[in-house]
Amino acid sequence: MRLFGRWRSNSNNDSKISISELESDRKGYSKPRIGQKHGLFDGIVGYDDVKELFDMAIKADRPVHILLVGPPASAKSLFMRSLTQLERSYYAVGSSSTKSGISDYLFEFRPKYFIIDEIEKMNKRDQTSLLNLMESGILSELKHNQKRTTQLKTWVFASCNTEEKLLLPLLTRFRDIHFKPYTEQEFVDIAVEILDREEGVDRDVAMIIADAVFNRLKSTNIRECVRLARLTRSESNLAKLEKIIETFAKYGSSTDDENRNNLD
Repeated sequence: MRLFGRWRSNSNNDSKISISELESDRKGYSKPRIGQKHGLFDGIVGYDDVKELFDMAIKADRPVHILLVGPPASAKSLFMRSLTQLERSYYAVGSSSTKSGISDYLFEFRPKYFIIDEIEKMNKRDQTSLLNLMESGILSELKHNQKRTTQLKTWVFASCNTEEKLLLPLLTRFRDIHFKPYTEQEFVDIAVEILDREEGVDRDVAMIIADAVFNRLKSTNIRECVRLARLTRSESNLAKLEKIIETFAKYGSSTDDENRNNLD
């Protein structure tokens, strides 16, 4: 399992977010509008109820483990990366493996928050180690005829495209949250907000891009909107935009059609 350098210890004061800061963010809470700032999850548009659920899980006295399940480009990875801002968090991607597995990392870093993207791609050995941690808080390993054991209080937040490859006992330790494919209105609203806020695109042009991606390119991938915006950002040239869309449609793969079929 590949682990990236996203460790945040108490000595690292840059951009870390503590529980007390989250508490202050939530004072006077009212349901945010699309695009409104939301503390830890400022970079994510929509999903305000899921953001609030994560806030409550983080503030719980004992670990509450959350698994996000859904199609690609549904903000799962954005949630995982946002969570790396927490103190004593460690971020992992389950699609890469090492011989040592996750045990060495857990023994060494003792994270309070263990964040795993693409958890379904973890091997069975790593899943079993994670299960033991989530079940009892006890991490135990027999290595080179020597046994080591430690007690951890760790919240596990993870994401996956499908639950099929997860061990059933591991799955039952999570509260799984299923993200459904975007409706057309949801897709347009979110795409327009992202293109306006992150790419500086005029909202009228952003709406044209979102409509074209959904209805002509048959895609619900927000990244496709971003690509179109970046190709045309130097000028609001609708003729140029139209030509790019036509090229995308002409040479697009079947992947977009398959993703779109999930809506039917």
